[in-house]
Amino acid sequence: MTIYQQLKESFYYAPLSLMKLRKSSAKWPGIYFISGLVVFSLSIWLTLANQEALKQLLLDYFFPESWHSVSETLAEFFFESQAKSVLSNMILSGSLVLASIFLFPVKEKYSAEFEKDANFKNGVVHEFPLVYQAWEEVKLFLLYLTAQMVILWIGYYPYQWTNWLSISLSYLFLFSTFGLDFISPTLQRHRIQYSLILKGLFRKPLLILTFGFLFSLPVILLSFYIFTIEELSLIEISGILFLSNLLFLTLAIPAGTRIASTLLPDIRKTASPTRKTMTYSYSMMFMLLIAGLLFHGKLISSMHHKSQILKAEYSIDWSSIDFNSTSLSQFFNGEALSQLSFEMIINNPTEFDIVIEKSKIFVDKKEIVIATIDLSGFTIPAGESHRVKLQLDSQSDLSSITDYKTIFEDWHIDMHLELFPGIPFILNIID
Repeated sequence: MTIYQQLKESFYYAPLSLMKLRKSSAKWPGIYFISGLVVFSLSIWLTLANQEALKQLLLDYFFPESWHSVSETLAEFFFESQAKSVLSNMILSGSLVLASIFLFPVKEKYSAEFEKDANFKNGVVHEFPLVYQAWEEVKLFLLYLTAQMVILWIGYYPYQWTNWLSISLSYLFLFSTFGLDFISPTLQRHRIQYSLILKGLFRKPLLILTFGFLFSLPVILLSFYIFTIEELSLIEISGILFLSNLLFLTLAIPAGTRIASTLLPDIRKTASPTRKTMTYSYSMMFMLLIAGLLFHGKLISSMHHKSQILKAEYSIDWSSIDFNSTSLSQFFNGEALSQLSFEMIINNPTEFDIVIEKSKIFVDKKEIVIATIDLSGFTIPAGESHRVKLQLDSQSDLSSITDYKTIFEDWHIDMHLELFPGIPFILNIID
C-alpha cells in the first residue's frame, strides 16, 4: 500500500464508510454512545463526589500515615512538570482504556454488525477462546502502561529537548493506540493475534497514525482551550474530555472496521513474529515496565524524604546585606559581585529535623535572574532556626536594577531540590 493509498484510506474511505450503516447496524452507534455516556458519566460523578474519600483510600492502601501530607505537593509537582499536551493526550488515552474495559462487548457487537451490513468479504468469523482474549488484553494494557510511564519519565526533566520529545511521543502514542484500539477487533474476530496485528499495522505506520489523528483532532483542539481555564481541576478537565471524546469513539468503530477489512488479506499473508523477536520484545517491555515503576516509586520516596522542607518558614534578614565598598562602582555595573551577601533565616516549626541536601537557589528580581547560588547541605533541628549566608558569586548580574529606590522590592527566590538526578523540585521561599 503506497503512501497515497494509506492517506486515501484513512482520510477518505474510512470516514465514508459511515454511509454503509444499515438497518441491523444503524442502532449500534446509539447503543454504544448511550452506554459510554452512562459509564463515563457515572465514573466522573463518583470520582467528583468522592474524590477526597478515594484519595484517602489510595493513600491508606499504598503509603504509611507519615507520607499522606505530601500527596498534594506530589500531585502539584506531577501536574506542573508535564507539558499540558502530554497531560491531555494521557487523558484521551485513558478514555480509550476505560472504553475498552467497560464497553468492549458493545464495541465488538457494533463492529461485527457493521462488518455484515457493509458486506466485507472477510470470511468466517473464528474467535479466540475468552481466556486467551483476556490474556491478550492484559499484555496490551501492560504495553500501554509501559509506554505512558516512559513518556512521563522523559517529561519530568526540565530541558527543552525532553519537553519536545515527551510531547512528540505522547502524540505518536495517542494516534497509534487509537488506531490499534479500533482496527484490532475485526482482525481478532478472524483469529489474528495482537503480535501479528502490531507487525502488520506498523508496516503501514502512516495509515494507523493518520486514522488516529483524524478522530482525535477535534478533542485535542478542545483540550488546548480547556487547559487554559484555571478554575477547572484535573478531574473536571478529564471528565469534559472523556465525554467529548465519546462521540468520536462512536464514529471510529465503523471506520476502523473498514480499515481492518482492507488490511486483512495482507496481514493473513504476513509471517508471524519469530519466537526470538517475541522474547526480545516482551523482555524489553517488562524491563521498561519495572524500571518505570521503580523510577516513579523513587520520585515518591524522594518527595517524602524532603517533605519537611515544605513546612519550613523562610525570611531574609535585610540588615545583613553586605558588600565591599571598594567595588561599589562595579556593583552598579553588575560586575564582580562576589562581595555581595545576605542571610536567609530558615525556621523549622515541625517536630522533625529538616535535612537539606545539596541544592541550588535562584534569585530573581522582576522575573530577571540575578544570581544562581549553589547551596551545600545542612541540618535544622526540630523547633530551631538556621541562618544561611547567601553570597552572590562573580556570575551574578545586578546591572538590570536601575531604580535603587525599590532595591528591596520585587525579589523572588526559589530553591531547587534534586528529587532524582536531573529532575528538580522547585520550592518558592521568598516572593
